Amino acid sequence: MLKKIILFFAICFLGANEPSVFDMMDRDDKDKFINMPNTAKTQTKQNVNLNELKNILPTDEPDIMTPNSSLYDTPTVSKNASLKVLSMPKNALIGEIFKVEVLLSTFSDIDFIFLTKIDQTNVKWLNKNLTWVKNGETYATTIYLQAKNQNAKSTKLEVSILRNGEEFNKTNLIMFLPRLKELKAPNFYNNIVADLLEVKKFKTTKFDDENYIMIVELNAKNADLGSFYLNDKTIIKQGVDTIVGDFGSQSAYYFAVFKPNKRTLEFNYYNQIKQKFETFSLPVSVEDDEISTHVGLNPKQSEVTIYKNVTIYSLAGLLFVLGIFRRRISYFIAVALLLAYGIYSYNPFRKAILKPEVNVRILPIKNSTIFYVSSQNESVEILDNKDEYFKILFSDGKIGWVKKDEIVKN
Repeated sequence: MLKKIILFFAICFLGANEPSVFDMMDRDDKDKFINMPNTAKTQTKQNVNLNELKNILPTDEPDIMTPNSSLYDTPTVSKNASLKVLSMPKNALIGEIFKVEVLLSTFSDIDFIFLTKIDQTNVKWLNKNLTWVKNGETYATTIYLQAKNQNAKSTKLEVSILRNGEEFNKTNLIMFLPRLKELKAPNFYNNIVADLLEVKKFKTTKFDDENYIMIVELNAKNADLGSFYLNDKTIIKQGVDTIVGDFGSQSAYYFAVFKPNKRTLEFNYYNQIKQKFETFSLPVSVEDDEISTHVGLNPKQSEVTIYKNVTIYSLAGLLFVLGIFRRRISYFIAVALLLAYGIYSYNPFRKAILKPEVNVRILPIKNSTIFYVSSQNESVEILDNKDEYFKILFSDGKIGWVKKDEIVKN
């Protein structure tokens, strides 16, 4: 009986099918082709157009519409970019401009564009349009900074590396600043540390019925004229206008408004070359300024204008008398011309209306300091013009500059 049972299982085992290669693979029990159409009846299409290719399910391959030149434009690197300070002074004065040389390693020789940021909590960054000089896989640049106070210890430098308009890499560095020293400045220190500071011209004129304004034209070497400020309680308002050039060579206008009892405007700066303070003392002397581009006196209030009007009307009166006695029409024509000129010189333009919410500037320049903003329609008088600006006189005696399209003439 046992032999019959063994013979039965042997026959069953020999009659079983040998497993195929596919049966030996890690697959589930279902036949994935069971629902597929009969392949014998399916015809393979040899020519496939571009539109049909677009309907294929998306893959990880590049877009078929991408130009060949851009398929492999994104660089790959094995390391993160890094920043390094090459040089920085060990000591610096508060207000002094010092330079920091920085090296950026990208670990790729492909050209990049950089977006640089510096934390300006403790420092002032002066050259924001940096130029990065490439040398293989590294880029170098020079940054000019100015410490704001003695407590400034460090600042953060951050560089984003851009490729094809997108951020490819990013790195940052904490830069430890030089040992900072604060100057023991005398009175009227203007907060300028420079290789050189020059006063080219200065002028004092009437600002309004109660105050004068002095405008000082300055030139400086290795300085930031935007820092010019005087701790002088006699100055009602002050500021810096029209800065031209960079910190290496710079010019600007400084203005100060004060009471007429002030006799001089004094200030000093620290000369880095000579390592000492140098002082300026500018006398307050009010000048007539009918044709100046700066804020000037009301022409109708100047002594020159008064003398001119007296001469014109006296000569007109004399010619009128001579015309009567000699009975010549040429005298009367001359009188008419003199009177017309006198009227015109008294009011060369005419009264006008200043529109609401108009910025009134110290100087006829776009970036000039705004000392007044109109809140409603105001009656003013036009005194002069320069380029796109009118010089106007307010009823309270203030004089300033506004754009021509902000005035409605009567």
